[in-house]
Amino acid sequence: MGRYSSVDWILFEWDERRTGLGPVRSSLEDTRGWYHQLGPWLDPGPAPGVSLCRLMVDGRVVVLSRTRTGGSDSRRTIRVQAYLGGSAANASAMPNVRQALALAPGWGSLLPADPEPLDLAVLLRPYADASAALDRRARAEAAALAPIVSEALRGHREPLSVAAQGEAVVQLWGLVDILDLVLGRYPETFSTYESDDLKQGAEVIFLQQWPGPSSRAAHRRRVDLRAPDQSDLYGEIAAMVVAAYADRRLPGLVKRLRIHDGMALEERVELLGAALREPPKPVPAEPRTPPPPEPAEPAPAPPPSASSPPPPPPASAVASGPRRRVPSERPGPTPVPREETPAPGPSAPVSPLARPEAQPVAVRDAFDYFLAELAEATTAGAARGILRDVHAWARTRPPADVRSRLHALVPQLERLLPDDEVNPILRDLLDPDAPAEAVRSAWLDPRWLVLAAVLLVVLVLQVVTTVLR
Repeated sequence: MGRYSSVDWILFEWDERRTGLGPVRSSLEDTRGWYHQLGPWLDPGPAPGVSLCRLMVDGRVVVLSRTRTGGSDSRRTIRVQAYLGGSAANASAMPNVRQALALAPGWGSLLPADPEPLDLAVLLRPYADASAALDRRARAEAAALAPIVSEALRGHREPLSVAAQGEAVVQLWGLVDILDLVLGRYPETFSTYESDDLKQGAEVIFLQQWPGPSSRAAHRRRVDLRAPDQSDLYGEIAAMVVAAYADRRLPGLVKRLRIHDGMALEERVELLGAALREPPKPVPAEPRTPPPPEPAEPAPAPPPSASSPPPPPPASAVASGPRRRVPSERPGPTPVPREETPAPGPSAPVSPLARPEAQPVAVRDAFDYFLAELAEATTAGAARGILRDVHAWARTRPPADVRSRLHALVPQLERLLPDDEVNPILRDLLDPDAPAEAVRSAWLDPRWLVLAAVLLVVLVLQVVTTVLR
């Protein structure tokens, strides 16, 4: 496994020697530093259940899956799996937010018996089905997200603590999708259950209930999903974008308003506020199709003769073949020739990039096409050619869609390309609209410049020597 596709892990359980939670198994030789840094996040709270954290610790992505089963001594029933992913400095730090939300609760069953890292491809294998199910639930329950979106618009980068009402994982999934499109960023560190909101290191924390007044964190904005939303501009915008997300209209709304990744928050709010003031567009009435005229009584056909042409084929044969007009044998005026649509014939296969973007199946097929092409490629040059098409595809998709698919490219990129090319390619795909850097001429290479300077000095010396003679 390459450095992009392996995940270290630590299993924390009750340790009698420490009389508390401690590392009992790991793929790392030394876990002491991790134990001290992750210690404050190991307790999943007093209620039985599963909760998740995604943190940035010591320059790496860390995902915690915390379980408490309950019992007479609930401390002994805590089990925490810590998954240590890639460097947070990478363009696509994995496991990413959506992968953690969709899959981390089920990763505990994949811990190997031997102390070896996990294969990221194995961890992410069920992502398509799990994410689709989570997406359906998030859209069905999206109405509860309006207060969180409203507060995120008011305090763009302030950490949030949320008094949850519902399942935090489902609400976080919807929140990530909405804020990614509306604000151009979303919380990448979170905890789905805490007993207070004093801990730092997570951009959003979900609580089951508010702690006492003395435990209130001054550095967080509090959002109560049980309270009605504020009826100001931010609240109205939040209600609009949440409704658009639930109906799958949010990407189209963002594109129509020309909101892009580099836009400031004030400009985004101004455009979204203008969309609120737009009058509703009238729905055009469906045109009424006049009923077809009743067919006239056909005249009896004359008896066939030896010199007459053969009778036309039956109606069933005409319907099964290409559409064409069968000439009538009834005498009458010569009909005016009418331009007809040619029957469809064999054509070249349509490129996935030319398929309609509005159909999710076509988009999914296009990306699968790229994966299949990369799997068949045997050279770095062929891979770079395919990646140009992937880059063109990424320009047409929302950033959230691109981020959720990048992990599937990593194994093939590691196989085909030098290691130092993988991260720049992932970074370019995450920001496909960034202007390309100007290619510096090879003549401006420092080595050529030094050589030219030396030759110039030699030439000057020769000229001076010739003149002095």
